[in-house]
Amino acid sequence: MSQTSATTMPAVFREQHPADHDAVAVAIALCWFTLLAGFVPDMVRGLITGHHYVLSAHLHAASAVGWMVLLSWQALKIRDGRQVDHRRHGRLIGRWLMAFVVLSALVTVWTADRARLDGTVLTSDGRPYNPAGLAFQLGHVIPFVVLTGIALMRTDQPALHKRLLLLGMFAVLDTGWSRWLGPDMIKLLGPGWAGQLLFRFPASWIMLAGMAWYDQTTRGRLHPAFLPAAGLILATQLGSAMIFFTPGWGALAQRIIGA
Repeated sequence: MSQTSATTMPAVFREQHPADHDAVAVAIALCWFTLLAGFVPDMVRGLITGHHYVLSAHLHAASAVGWMVLLSWQALKIRDGRQVDHRRHGRLIGRWLMAFVVLSALVTVWTADRARLDGTVLTSDGRPYNPAGLAFQLGHVIPFVVLTGIALMRTDQPALHKRLLLLGMFAVLDTGWSRWLGPDMIKLLGPGWAGQLLFRFPASWIMLAGMAWYDQTTRGRLHPAFLPAAGLILATQLGSAMIFFTPGWGALAQRIIGA
C-alpha cells in the first residue's frame, strides 16, 4: 500500500520536464489572446464612440503590454538556453516594470473612476458605471503583486519562479475576459452572484485548472506553491464579490474615489 502511494505521489517535485518550454509558451499565448480579445475590441468601440481615456490609462496600457512583452521575451531566452541574459534582464527590468504596472493601475482606477462619476468620461462600452466595481478593480491587484513579487525574489528556484509569474498573470485575466465574453454572461445570467463571477473570472479558472492538470500529468503531483497561490487568487475573487454585494459599499467606494 505504501509502495503504491510512493509510486503515484513523488516525494520531490521535478524541477524540469521536456515539455515545460512548450507549456509556458502556450500559457503565455493564451494570456495574450484573452487580454487582446478583450481590450482591442473595447478600444475600437471607444474610438468609434469618441471615448476619452485619461492619461494614466495610456501609461498603464503601455506598461502592461511591456510586461507581457518582457514575459514572452524572457521565456524565449530560457527556451534558447540564455539563462544568464534571462537573469540579468529580469533584475534590470522586471522589478521596476512590475512596480510601474501596479502604480499606473492604481492611479488609473482612481482617475478614470473619478472622471466617470464626475460625468466627464463615460464607459467605453456604454454600460452604466457602478462605483461598487472598485472592489473587483482593486481585488486582482493583490494576488498579482504578491505572486509576482515572490517570483521576482525567488529566481533561484526556476520551477517556483515561472509558475508564480504565470499565476500572477492568471489573476488579472478578468480584465480581458470581462471585456470579451463577460457582457454576454451578464446578459445571460443577470447581475447577481453567478453573473458577476462568470462576467469576470472563467479565464482565470481555466488557466488554474490547466496548470494543475499539467503538473499532475508530468510530475504526478502539484507544485507545493500551487494550492496556496491558487487559494489566494480564488479568495480575492470571492472576497471582491462579497464586498461588491455588501450593502453600502457602493456609496463608500464613491467616497474613496473622492467624487
